[in-house]
Amino acid sequence: MKFTWLASAALVAAASSTQAAELSSTITFTSDYRYHGISQTAGDPALQGSIDLAFDNGAYVGIWGSNVDFGDDANLEVDYYAGYAGSINDEVSYNAMLLWFQYPGYEAFDGDYGEVELGLYYKNFSLIYDYAWDFFNLDEPGHYIALNYSHPINDQVSLDLHAGHSFGDYWDDIDIGAYEDYSVGLSSNIGGLNVSLAYLFNEVDSGMKVDQGVFHNDDTVLITISRSF
Repeated sequence: MKFTWLASAALVAAASSTQAAELSSTITFTSDYRYHGISQTAGDPALQGSIDLAFDNGAYVGIWGSNVDFGDDANLEVDYYAGYAGSINDEVSYNAMLLWFQYPGYEAFDGDYGEVELGLYYKNFSLIYDYAWDFFNLDEPGHYIALNYSHPINDQVSLDLHAGHSFGDYWDDIDIGAYEDYSVGLSSNIGGLNVSLAYLFNEVDSGMKVDQGVFHNDDTVLITISRSF
């Protein structure tokens, strides 16, 4: 079964925690669903949501979903995940997570695949590494590493910086090759809503630039509004 490891992780989390678990959810609107700098909605807005169950021992499980548009019959992405988060000391923490990306109702292509994500956090910095051993179910691995920094400008607004690097056989085989994505933005909490405005741009070879339609990777201004419960 595709989800054996997720089911096992959930059972381990539940069995190992004798304390209360916290259930939370988030609803997000974004002007464009960008993944590693590439649009998953052909430049159109996306409505996204997640449900998470976190245990006091650091284990967690969750599910996340979004509309997508690949120019065919794909219209939904659902991600299942399980992981563990902890702290090394008061300033350094970490996260390890297993994910499964699924596209229900996608008959044109079986793009379901798994990924491992590792995160290290120090003060306002985060370093993230993703490894997909069979990216988009195309028999080639894909890697992604990102560095993020958030600096509070005042009590209401933070400056958010991001730099990511995609590489691996998958990107070479589809002729994009290794490339970088960047963003500079501002974020705030307004009336219980988390609001961000960011400028995204990619360092993709000019011959592989897509400025409209499916999987476009041009520069854009991204507006995101979310609410957690």
